[in-house]
Amino acid sequence: MSVKRLLYFLGSLTILTSCSTKKNTVVSRGYHNITARYNGYYYSNLNIDEGIYKINKAHKDNFDKILPVFVYPTPEKAKNTFPEFDKAIKKSSLCIQKHAIKDKGGNENPTAGKWIDNNWINIGKSHFYKREFFSGLESFEYVARTYTKSKDKYEAMIWIAKANNEIGSVSNSEPIISLLKNEKKLPTKIKNELPAVEADYYMRRGQYTEAATKLMEASRNGNIINGVPKSQRARYSFIIAQLFEAQKENKRAITFYQRTIKLKPNYDMVFYSKIKIARLLDVKRNSSEKTKKELIKMTKEFKNSDYYDVIYYTLGEIEEKEKNVDKALYYYKRSVQTSTVNVNQKALSYLKLGEINFDLSNYQPAESYYDSAVVTLPKDHPDYESIVARKKTLEALVGHIRTIKNEDSLQRIAKMSDTERNAFIDKIIDRIEKEELRKQKEKEALESANQLPNNGLGVPGIQEPGGFGNQAATFYFYNQNTVAFGVADFQKKWGNRKYEDNWRRANKAVVMDNNTNNQSDPTNNNTTNTTTKDPVKMREVYLKDLPFSDSLIAKSNAKIVDAYYLMGSIYKEELHNTRRAVAAFEELNQRYPKNKYLLNSYYTLYRIYQSEKNEPKAEFYKEKILNEFPESEFALLIKNPNAAADINAKKSEVEAFYATAYNAYNEGKYTESAQLSSEGISKFGKSDYLPKFEFIKAMSYGHTNTIDTLETLLKLLVASHPKSEVTPLANDILLAIKKQKNPDMFKPGEPGKMNLDTFTVNFDAEHFLIAIVPDDPKIADVFKTNLDAFGRKFYSSKTFNITSNLFNGQKQMVILKTFPNAQEVMGYYDYLMNDKDMWKGTVKKELVEVYPISAANLPLLFKKKNLSGYKLFFTDSYKKFTAGGANGPK
Repeated sequence: MSVKRLLYFLGSLTILTSCSTKKNTVVSRGYHNITARYNGYYYSNLNIDEGIYKINKAHKDNFDKILPVFVYPTPEKAKNTFPEFDKAIKKSSLCIQKHAIKDKGGNENPTAGKWIDNNWINIGKSHFYKREFFSGLESFEYVARTYTKSKDKYEAMIWIAKANNEIGSVSNSEPIISLLKNEKKLPTKIKNELPAVEADYYMRRGQYTEAATKLMEASRNGNIINGVPKSQRARYSFIIAQLFEAQKENKRAITFYQRTIKLKPNYDMVFYSKIKIARLLDVKRNSSEKTKKELIKMTKEFKNSDYYDVIYYTLGEIEEKEKNVDKALYYYKRSVQTSTVNVNQKALSYLKLGEINFDLSNYQPAESYYDSAVVTLPKDHPDYESIVARKKTLEALVGHIRTIKNEDSLQRIAKMSDTERNAFIDKIIDRIEKEELRKQKEKEALESANQLPNNGLGVPGIQEPGGFGNQAATFYFYNQNTVAFGVADFQKKWGNRKYEDNWRRANKAVVMDNNTNNQSDPTNNNTTNTTTKDPVKMREVYLKDLPFSDSLIAKSNAKIVDAYYLMGSIYKEELHNTRRAVAAFEELNQRYPKNKYLLNSYYTLYRIYQSEKNEPKAEFYKEKILNEFPESEFALLIKNPNAAADINAKKSEVEAFYATAYNAYNEGKYTESAQLSSEGISKFGKSDYLPKFEFIKAMSYGHTNTIDTLETLLKLLVASHPKSEVTPLANDILLAIKKQKNPDMFKPGEPGKMNLDTFTVNFDAEHFLIAIVPDDPKIADVFKTNLDAFGRKFYSSKTFNITSNLFNGQKQMVILKTFPNAQEVMGYYDYLMNDKDMWKGTVKKELVEVYPISAANLPLLFKKKNLSGYKLFFTDSYKKFTAGGANGPK
């Protein structure tokens, strides 16, 4: 070796030995600072930037809600960026391990290195974007607590505030924000970001005025070098406008929407700014013609093709403001027809159509629109519960209306002569065939023109071309849904039989004629048609539901009577439409003068007319009640308006008496409680408190007599009052008595019996993930391969061990080890169960049972094979770990 090379080698060796992490020298610090910055920290930043880019690319703002200040991934989408952030964590962790200068005790010296705290912050950011907020907070708090002399502590502090805001702990953000605001030497980057973090804090507290003020402060800094980027300022401006709009400050909102457009953000934000300005137009003070023309012009631009539904909805809102109901309905329908990608917008359009028809008392189309709205409406809509409630009310109402129309149609057809009836049904079948032929021709024409059919008219209440118009809604057999039910019922009873003579017979006699001899002749042109006829085109399907006999007509009338009464009750009690309620009740009594609801309908009509100050009508129904039902409770109420108070007083007496008996039982005075219960039964008879008195009596005798007496009395109670509120409790006591008398029947470990006490709860203990899969290599091996691939892709920073054992003969138990606690394994479990790549090919979710399990419980499960018992234990014990609450991969 030459002297030159030897000197080079010795020099390099000297530098390397002097760069040990245990030496705090100038050379050592310089080496570790350079390496930490341009190796670990640099590449960690690249991975974080890649992850953030993917988050922003996948993010789609919902402009119908106030936008968030910062774009963070949802729990569902966070998983897609795990690989990038895991790499960042790995690189920063390795950098800290290799380049953090330590003292003689092996503890990190925070003043020795310049880039170690930055790597800790990168680890915290990575956990934050993975939605592992508590792990992120640990890193940020470590930096703020340890690196007190570094300016990077301020970045850690602002991330602490962000994390607390995101987990809903805004009260913990307040002191951090206050400290940063009062810091005079705050770095420019943090100073620029702080107002936005404050705005996020105020928005989460519902303080929109303060939030808007802070966002205005953040958006003022347009400095090219150190300022807020233009795209971010546009976002802030849009949110400010939304906040003012939420507070009904429409003029200020319009100003900021216009400012957003001037900042030239992405087209989505420009488009929605224009839409918001149009919707905030004050039609009472300003002409809407110019706005409407601009909106209609936008519908002719191809770049807006995905937004046609939003544009038409906005036009509908303007027309609705101007009381042009017909035009508003037209535009809302057009919005539904043109909706292609925006499911939320389609739901809002359906909702508007439902609301307008409801206000117009067009309850049948309103029901259809509400039904469509509920299907597509997001469950976090502020009025979701009330919309669902109204939908159910309308559904019930329309059901009663259809019942009346259907039964009337069936009775009308049943009264026809055979010739008229057959001709009528044949006419319906002919219409169906013509409609099918028309649709087939349309389909062929479209296929030949290489076009797709446009189902733009698929809106409830809009007549399709060539259809039967309103007739379809009023006649039983024009309703294809009704016919379909009839066909299904027919086939259930008779099977899929051909439409031919003697169709009811399963075995038909063979009819021979001269043609039979020619069937073997290959030249014979006579062929037998064996094609099964469509049941919708068979008379028998239509005839089977017709009420021909007196008993069937009576049943049909009973359905109509019930429907009329319930329909009137819904109009009065739930829709508050007394005009429709009166019409329903009066039509019921006119058509069926002796119906079972006669008294109730009279009293309801009496009360309606009385509240409307229609004295002649109120007097008319009052006389009817007094003359036709003089002994009724309603007659008593009319004669004595204080009767209701007397009835309530009697109820109060029963309640007070029961309370005395109950208190005696609670105090252990069982003889007295038994006596009082018996007295209450004889004194008040069949009241609502009868089963309660009987229960107290049974329990009292159970204490003073034998257990057999208690069992006998409780059995009588259950048999006499099966729907009472005390019956479930009585059943529980009877089961306990049965267990006491027959302990062998309830021994643990028997088939069908589950002893949950064998499993213990310890969330802080070591946990595994187990999967019970079929003992089939095509499933079990593929499952293990998928499980390994899932771990490598999303949990690259962790090392897992996969083993498997035979379980119950035909199953395998696959075990994934190891997790430090229940929260960790539940995070893994949630992501695994929602990963599409995991459940594909031969591996189906329905074939595999997956459960987290503690190390202590696994041997018990494997020994007893009590999988159903563990499933119950898991469901009950681990329910606190929800899909968003458990930590994901680290």
